[in-house]
Amino acid sequence: MATEDSDLGGEDDVPAVTDAEPPALAAPEITDVGARPRTRAKLIALAAGRGGTGRSLLAANFAVYLAQSGKKVVALDADPAGGPLHQLLGANRPARGFGDLLRGKATGLSELITDTPVAGVGLIAGDGSAFGAARPRMTAKVTLAAIAALDVDYLVLDLGSPDSTLTLDLWLAADIPILVTTPDPASIEATYRFAKSAFVRRLRTTRGLDRLIPNAGGPAPGALDLYRAIKESGGPAERLAHEIRRYRPTFIVNETRTLPDQKLGSFMATAARRRLGHSMEYLGHVEADETVWLAARRRRSLIAEYPDGKASKNIERLGRRLLSLDGERERERPVTGPLRTEEEQTYYEILETEPGVSDEEIRRAYRTIKDTYASGSMVVAGLYEEHELTELHTRINAAHDTLFQPERRRQYDLALPEADLARAVRAAAQAGRRPAPGSGGGGGDERPDTPAVVMDPDAEVTGAYLRKVREARGMELGDISQRTKISERYLRALEDEQFTDMPAAVYVRGYVTEYARALRLDPQRTAASYLTRYLAQGAVAPKPAPAPSAD
Repeated sequence: MATEDSDLGGEDDVPAVTDAEPPALAAPEITDVGARPRTRAKLIALAAGRGGTGRSLLAANFAVYLAQSGKKVVALDADPAGGPLHQLLGANRPARGFGDLLRGKATGLSELITDTPVAGVGLIAGDGSAFGAARPRMTAKVTLAAIAALDVDYLVLDLGSPDSTLTLDLWLAADIPILVTTPDPASIEATYRFAKSAFVRRLRTTRGLDRLIPNAGGPAPGALDLYRAIKESGGPAERLAHEIRRYRPTFIVNETRTLPDQKLGSFMATAARRRLGHSMEYLGHVEADETVWLAARRRRSLIAEYPDGKASKNIERLGRRLLSLDGERERERPVTGPLRTEEEQTYYEILETEPGVSDEEIRRAYRTIKDTYASGSMVVAGLYEEHELTELHTRINAAHDTLFQPERRRQYDLALPEADLARAVRAAAQAGRRPAPGSGGGGGDERPDTPAVVMDPDAEVTGAYLRKVREARGMELGDISQRTKISERYLRALEDEQFTDMPAAVYVRGYVTEYARALRLDPQRTAASYLTRYLAQGAVAPKPAPAPSAD
């Protein structure tokens, strides 16, 4: 047994990968980190940059939700110190747990599974040894091999301390890696720190990129900062850019209390993409609710004890999102498009808007972006140094001054590589969505186990139909807006068929096409049908414009 000083596993515990293709094209095969054996079990791993985020609560109730959906589920407390997962499932701590596997006292995970009061949910408890006791040397190899032998549909991991390489490696290996944060600056900063640290860990296990990160201590570098340095030094910049785009964490904001709290996740995702280059996908929020502590005191599952509570409803919605993500392995998703640093962004990207919007929307976008990236804003906690924010605000002011003046804006649009504004709209939309597996680029949010909707060629596509498909996918308008970079105002107008509140037909076609891709509908068929309805009804019986909205 190793001492506590060695319980985090060294770099030698995770061998580097072998290049199978030329570096410029290869999507490197990763050994421990992200390349576990093919199994029946889908691995959902929840981690957090600091304690107190409600990570264990979400892990327990995701397991319950999946079991209620007819899945065979095991919840694994992978916190070396032993977390509260058993309490949140209403079970006592078993005599044996995950620590027995790490110490070699169990031949597999199956023998450690115990029943819980929740039908369909098995439990592998955490380590119950005394605090301060020496821990075993922990690597992901043994755990991932044991997971491969499990005969379950889902394994939900409640991961432990973020300073453990075991935590980082298991999180990187998951089918759905989730970070849990709360709407406070310390938690948000820790979330970005975890995302950066996990990416550094990923690079250190990728041959050809493993020497880019020095072994010296200190803060983990941001991916775009590393990319700039490697590009200037003549290193493997394209290979690094490929890895930056492939790395797509998901995250949840827990314990939201206000409307700005609920919108925080979308702003965080945009800020992370702008500053780090990663597409962090915001899954949704869970509202603060007194039923959470009531269920915990009764040692009952939250969604089983209080199914009508606000937090339970939020968790069920997130559970539907997890099912829609079923089977999607991050390393299999192809990536396309250039990696853009902040200095290379267009004025539209800087203001996080799109061509064709009104002057008032430019003004509104400017005010929002100034507030979002203000010094002291929660959104940018831990992302920017003060001098970097000053430089960013200089670019924001220049973008506003150009786009708010019609003639200067027209000249700027003509000077863009996409001189045709319709193409510029599509390019802006594509910047925020993920391509389809096997598409070689340009596809929608394809997921192997979430089949595309088969459309009747004679059926009319209406706004109500788009809303129905979106809700069936467990998605909100904010989710679609984040992926497509189309404002919620226009998306809501599409669903409500507020034709008089829409821009010209060329833009409507582009918006509907991107919306359809996000919903995994046939984009050409959807756009053609909706545009026919728009041209007919919008001209004959225009509807009144909606009242101004907060977004």
